[in-house]
Amino acid sequence: MRQTFGSGGPFEDMYGYSRAVRVGNHVMVSGTCARDEALVPDAYAQALDALHIIGRALAEAGAQLGDVVRTVTYVTDIRDMEKIAAAHREVFQDIRPAATIVEVSALADKRYLVEIQADAVIEQA
Repeated sequence: MRQTFGSGGPFEDMYGYSRAVRVGNHVMVSGTCARDEALVPDAYAQALDALHIIGRALAEAGAQLGDVVRTVTYVTDIRDMEKIAAAHREVFQDIRPAATIVEVSALADKRYLVEIQADAVIEQA
């Protein structure tokens, strides 16, 4: 069974995607950027907000951060990697999902410095 979850993000309807999709015990969270007051010119603050949005999407889909097995991070300036890594470590602590970080030339809004997606597998009881 396929379930979709939205978060009211500015591009969901325009682009035609869901914040998260759950199929069985797998949850995939779309690339997520900071919003509102966290949309400041600081990669750490943006990454932290994106990860909190991901956490809320996971919860709505019946998962949690501890279920995350992989993250992919897109950054507009690879020199911000340390700041983004600090936010990632702070949120995931000992979970330590597989992770990729890639520098890109731009994201959907020129104010975005970082975009993070996550995949989770919910343990079967």
